[in-house]
Amino acid sequence: MAQLIIALDTPDLESALLLVDRLHQHTRWFKVGLELFSAVGPRVVEAVRSRDCNVFLDLKFLDIPNTVQSAVRAVSSLGVNMLTVHLSGGRRMVQAALEGVHQGTPSAVSPPLVVGVTMLTSLNQEDLSWMTKPGEKAVPDPGDLAIVLAEHGRRWGVDGVVCSPLEVSRIKSLTDPLCICVTPGIRMPSDGTPELAKDDQSRTLTPAEAVAVGSDYLVVGRPITRASDPARAAEFFLQSMAATIARRHPWPNVP
Repeated sequence: MAQLIIALDTPDLESALLLVDRLHQHTRWFKVGLELFSAVGPRVVEAVRSRDCNVFLDLKFLDIPNTVQSAVRAVSSLGVNMLTVHLSGGRRMVQAALEGVHQGTPSAVSPPLVVGVTMLTSLNQEDLSWMTKPGEKAVPDPGDLAIVLAEHGRRWGVDGVVCSPLEVSRIKSLTDPLCICVTPGIRMPSDGTPELAKDDQSRTLTPAEAVAVGSDYLVVGRPITRASDPARAAEFFLQSMAATIARRHPWPNVP
């Protein structure tokens, strides 16, 4: 069943934990990204985990294999539940990250899921025009590039990928149905309640659409965290997700 991840894109620990305390009854998953981790450091992971919540550590590791292996080993020791690496770093870097997870995870806990970043959901075709030579008309499509990266990443051993919801169905059909798809770029329709805009996201779907195409984790930040009532906004997203799940699986839940 698809799950909602709340992005804690805040500049300080106090405001992040305020969101966790207000929203943990709606979801147990929270994303710690570059802004919050850079401002607070590893103690944010401990603080969120102490509230019996899961941490998606989204630092998008990309460096030489040895550096990534060491960094992933360090964060795996914190007890995070999922982390990201950039698939553009290539096979050796990705597999070094997987070794870092093995080395850093305490024996008493499950290792974090490792998901590979394909193409950022803020990118559109115009953003990639610099990749063409002067006079060339063909501009790479970010969705097509995401598919290529996802196929390679899955072969290299990642548990899943971070992608636009627009690419989920193709990725699962070309890799395997068990490939976890984590999808940012989730926005409500412009006529939804509360009304929420795309902001800097380019390749987006609504929560219902993302669930329908097979997204496993929907990452939502500002449309919930900056809403006048974050709990109400989270519930609105969850209701949209649940309606789609019910249409796909109309039988009752069995404990």
